[in-house]
Amino acid sequence: MGEPTHVTRFRQAAPDPSIAKAVGRHHTFETAIADLIDNSLDAGASRVLIRFLETSGAITGLQVIDDGRGMDSDQIDSAMEYARKRAYGEGDQGHFGLGLKAASLSQADTLNVYTRKYGALAAGRTIGAADPTLIGDLDRDHVTGVLEGIRVDFPLPNGTVVEWVGPRTFLSSHDQRDRSQWLDQRVAALRTHLGTVFHRHIASGRITINIDVFDEFYGESGIPRTVSALDPFGYDRLPNDRFPAEISFSIDGVAGVAEAHVWPAAQAGLPEFRLGGRPGGLAQGFYFYRNNRLLQIGGWNTLTIDRPELEYVRIAVDIDGPLERHVTINPEKAGLELDADAKAALLGARLISDGASLSSFLAAAEARRRDSRKYEKRPVELVRPGRGLSATMRAAFDESVEGVDVDPIDIRWRIDPTESPVHIDLVNRTIWLNSAYRTLITGVDGADNEDAPLVKTLLAIVFSRYFEGSYLGSREKAELQSWDQLLTAAVREETARQERALRDKSAE
Repeated sequence: MGEPTHVTRFRQAAPDPSIAKAVGRHHTFETAIADLIDNSLDAGASRVLIRFLETSGAITGLQVIDDGRGMDSDQIDSAMEYARKRAYGEGDQGHFGLGLKAASLSQADTLNVYTRKYGALAAGRTIGAADPTLIGDLDRDHVTGVLEGIRVDFPLPNGTVVEWVGPRTFLSSHDQRDRSQWLDQRVAALRTHLGTVFHRHIASGRITINIDVFDEFYGESGIPRTVSALDPFGYDRLPNDRFPAEISFSIDGVAGVAEAHVWPAAQAGLPEFRLGGRPGGLAQGFYFYRNNRLLQIGGWNTLTIDRPELEYVRIAVDIDGPLERHVTINPEKAGLELDADAKAALLGARLISDGASLSSFLAAAEARRRDSRKYEKRPVELVRPGRGLSATMRAAFDESVEGVDVDPIDIRWRIDPTESPVHIDLVNRTIWLNSAYRTLITGVDGADNEDAPLVKTLLAIVFSRYFEGSYLGSREKAELQSWDQLLTAAVREETARQERALRDKSAE
């Protein structure tokens, strides 16, 4: 369509504050910090420090400090305005020109920026979430004082300090125990997310990221914790394995290459596989990178669906090149959308080694998972379990041990008026668990009949031989009485520990 013929003039309109407020609402704490580190990378920083500010035991603010090039007055004005977007270089992480403001104001009431560039005077600006298009100039002496007063373990002749004042997403509890636990959780989640998103930059030595807590009363920081690279493809390669394998695709007549991985099942306990969660999770699928920055941690982008059979499948794709114009990155840089051409290209991808299709690769991965779940039968005899364990666990028993030729035993919950946590019922061939301890054992108050598979399996192993016959001798009876005493002592100790923890918490 051509331009309208009756227009007399065009003019650029600044965004209304209400629109600016809506930007970045989908940021999490971790994605907001990652967005700020993108800016540090674009500024050429090699060191970044994420600093929680502590006052009287409470976390009251946060700073992100980098040793990048810094900004002069014009550059910081551009960075703080919603209506302006700087020109990004080909290798820059920046994309929308919104990251600094949107990420910060999604988490805090006020954003302060202090910066110093070689050959330029120090400059500082502030904006608030209430009116994000109203920019305030900070007093230059104050800015200089902040920059000179920053205590870090690396030179800071140039650089930038991004400061959040009045964080809205931080814990508001006055309970010191809660505060400590919240901070530990935030730091752990931050290390996992940043270690994953920036793993290529960290592993190459391009950037070092640390996290510390600064006590504003004493003017001292604690021991910094380093963000280590968490490579989603960081497993030990198996000898003579056909994976990882390069897969090729074509879009707009240009060839592209991705890398298909099938994570070894025996290494599924590694943090690089778990990525802060449980094995299997939502970590299967595509891992899209732009300028070595991870934009999407798993997911199939509607090319297929998440399913357990594909839990070990991961495909690394760099969108720099022919794919980039067919990809829409979300403002939080925590996922992307593929257009129809990109989806068709990836669906038509082929393994370079043998020309196998993407669907054939996924089928091979499913077969490998099935093989990894086969167990070698040992010359050990156990009574087979019945109700109380899942079909998967019953199959594992069948494949791992020889079954005794007697009826199976159930492992179930029931209300028991005694203190004993376990009761052996030979007549009904059941190991009864006292439901009074269900939350203590499982950690949740639920009604899943196939819960606590680890505890139930241990009970099946320990008590199997008592169900092999119909009669218990004096020795077996004495053993069961001893096991009952020991298990009762264990639940008493565990209950006492929980009660002490509750008393300590209420006394603070």
